[in-house]
Amino acid sequence: MILSPTLYCCRTILRGRCSQVVPLATRAYSGTSTFLNSCSETQSMVTSQRVRQTDAPIIVKTQKLTASASDVVSLAQGIVHWKPPPQAMDAVVASAGDHSLNQYGSGAGLPALVKALQHKLATQNGLDKCEVMVTAGANQAFTNVVLTLLDSASKAVLFKPYYFNHLMAIQMTGGADNVIFGRCDAESWHPDLSWLEQCLQSKDKPTMVVLVNPNNPTGVLMTKDELQRARRLCEAAGVWLIVDNTYEDFTYDGREHTCVSGPNVINIFSMSKAFGMMGWRLGYIAYPDAELAADSELGFQMAKVQDTIPICVTQISQVAALGALEAGSPWVKQQVQGLAKNSP
Repeated sequence: MILSPTLYCCRTILRGRCSQVVPLATRAYSGTSTFLNSCSETQSMVTSQRVRQTDAPIIVKTQKLTASASDVVSLAQGIVHWKPPPQAMDAVVASAGDHSLNQYGSGAGLPALVKALQHKLATQNGLDKCEVMVTAGANQAFTNVVLTLLDSASKAVLFKPYYFNHLMAIQMTGGADNVIFGRCDAESWHPDLSWLEQCLQSKDKPTMVVLVNPNNPTGVLMTKDELQRARRLCEAAGVWLIVDNTYEDFTYDGREHTCVSGPNVINIFSMSKAFGMMGWRLGYIAYPDAELAADSELGFQMAKVQDTIPICVTQISQVAALGALEAGSPWVKQQVQGLAKNSP
């Protein structure tokens, strides 16, 4: 006689072990002994292969090293010494009692901030046909892009030396074995675009190419001609070009940062460095609108990622960002030029 499982047992999982409540009726079940023995074995639980293949963040390693030593100065992390502009803090104080900031906000960002960022992009960066998505820093912006554009088998180009969190984002989403490391000129450290041209002509071409301008960690500033060439090469090959502009304001000796746009170009920005807002976690993505984009559903698909990770960026941080934009580029330039004396 075989009794219904609902009559003879109640099975629970406790800290990796099976335990069982077994009434007398289970005497009629011939497999009870074997079943109980199997449940007594500790179950093996491990973390995912994806995360185990992801590099550990070098910044965390450096912080541990400096914490355990004396008379050590870490040059590993980009942290400016100035505070956010007064306009940012004034905006936060003025909005502290605004109950609407306690609610969920728009996934794209506060409408007023999105509008202000679009104005900044058009007037300062020459990007006038783009949509904006506000993110919790540039790292989240890049992760949004990776999740939107890459499958686990997709290939991506990172030029060495690369920003370590870019590699980590690709590794963490299953692409650890599919990163193509691009070459840079041995003397100038500029990305080797002739190498890129050959790479894009191969049968096993990448899905996206990543540039960081100015570069982290070398500080190399790409020229407008270089960026345009990279854009044309990628567009002709049907490949996405991702440009991380986190250090856009950190230029010296009269040189200027430039941006490129196109149906295949996605630009990433951060307010952490220039505005001294590292802890406020505020970045944004500028991507081509539905009329211009190579894939008209780009924004729609990326919104799925946004809704899954932050839902919306902390709203008081967005208020601070809106105030910082009132101070704008003149304020930032004044802070950055104070670093010029550190140049060799």
